[in-house]
Amino acid sequence: MAVLLSTAAYAQSEGVVAPLRFDSEVYDYGHISETGGSVACRFVAVNGGERGVVISNVVTSCGCTSARYRRDTIAVGDTVSIAVSFDPLNRPGRIDRSIYVYTDGGEAYTRLRIIGNVTPRERSVEEIYSFDMGGGLRLDSNFHAFSYVEHGRSIETRIGYVNNSDRRISLQLLFARSSGALAVDYPHYIEPHATGDIVLCYSLPLNSSRYGTMEDFMTAVVDGKPSETLITTHAIAVDNFNLVDDISSPRADISKNIIKFGSVKCDERVLEQSFTLRNGGVEPLVVRAVESGSDAVTCDLKAGTTIVAGGEVVVTVRLRTRDIDPDVPFVTRLRIITNDALKPMSQVRVNALPE
Repeated sequence: MAVLLSTAAYAQSEGVVAPLRFDSEVYDYGHISETGGSVACRFVAVNGGERGVVISNVVTSCGCTSARYRRDTIAVGDTVSIAVSFDPLNRPGRIDRSIYVYTDGGEAYTRLRIIGNVTPRERSVEEIYSFDMGGGLRLDSNFHAFSYVEHGRSIETRIGYVNNSDRRISLQLLFARSSGALAVDYPHYIEPHATGDIVLCYSLPLNSSRYGTMEDFMTAVVDGKPSETLITTHAIAVDNFNLVDDISSPRADISKNIIKFGSVKCDERVLEQSFTLRNGGVEPLVVRAVESGSDAVTCDLKAGTTIVAGGEVVVTVRLRTRDIDPDVPFVTRLRIITNDALKPMSQVRVNALPE
């Protein structure tokens, strides 16, 4: 059962009161079916201001939510309704969407919300395990990003599998590229229609000197036949921050998050720009690793560089124009790994437009 929750409140922005006063700002759909089609509700408001107003825009927080509203002037004391529609298909579980109503004053707005629970439809095996690895083996994912892996710690995830055939299959996972830090646990034989998990675990010793990106690529071999789809994982090796006092931690502050080289000719030139890396913390900031997403971009910042509290270094970024594709816009990233406990990795995006 849907419930309209009365709040008897209206929104403010920067101290400016929105003229439209809604009798409720939250609508609870209750439990709705994922396959039942779009559901609708109405929010009713009165113009409680001192002049006529126009609803200039209504912005929703998700493409699954739409709104219809009148666009003429709402006189003082008049009521207006906003019709909101929500499509639950492929959105099972708890919903909480926002609708922002702006008036012609431009500064004030009202935030409306729709909430509820979408009862999921029954899904096919192919939908649940969407990656076909061949031979009857299907996975619910073939990629996982682990984010940070601290020295002296382990971090684990699981990839679900199903044998969608009527026969027993054999499975091998062979590393096409190995970081040496990833352990994989999986069954070597899977019974017909059996389900389970492939367990992936990154771990680093406490005294590890490894920092930066770790990538692993695995080939699934089912009944002796390699799959064309790889299983890939990604993680960033960093310090153990349990051993660090957050208050006195160093802070990596970068003066530019984007470096734009603009229009460039793909010739033999090497173009340069720079940014500043500053230590805004108390303890020394140590650069652990510097990585570029493209061979066309390098910089002079090196692993081991130490910046005292309050100090800074100017980093020169170089773009070798002959190494970029002349037919597409060039975009890559520099990744800087430090001993900053709050933000161990900083990124600088580098782009250019080949002429």
